[in-house]
Amino acid sequence: MKSVNQPEQQNKKASSANDIEQLLADLKGRSNRDILGHEALRVLRTLWPSIFRVSSPRPLKVGIDKDIAETSLVPDNITKIALRCFTRLDQYLESTRAGRPRIGLDGKTHGKVRLDEAVNADMMLYARYCRKNPQRVFVGQLRLATEAERKVDAET
Repeated sequence: MKSVNQPEQQNKKASSANDIEQLLADLKGRSNRDILGHEALRVLRTLWPSIFRVSSPRPLKVGIDKDIAETSLVPDNITKIALRCFTRLDQYLESTRAGRPRIGLDGKTHGKVRLDEAVNADMMLYARYCRKNPQRVFVGQLRLATEAERKVDAET
């Protein structure tokens, strides 16, 4: 049974390596401004699919960019763009809760999310919510506001 699985695993690794080479070749001649976040993230997701899950992300280890650089599989600019894209996803920010374990490239936990980091993630989500759902002002509210201003002007 193991002999059947080994060739399949080798084929997967070979196709994965070819995919990564192709992705990096596509991104190589482009400037950082021309590289989209999801294109760069695709490289990391191909290399480490269990770490960079978009559907159910887990908080990443602080300094994971240095770990990726040590592997020398991905250029630094691609890593920076991909991590920026991944860590700004709504799903990632929602998963960043105080006390939740952070994950490294090896799949093991490396520390926990601090309270200030969780609060920062919540603030980013709230700011996005406010931009998407601006508070509506109704005509009656405008009338009350202008009447209040008139009263203040009259008193002064």
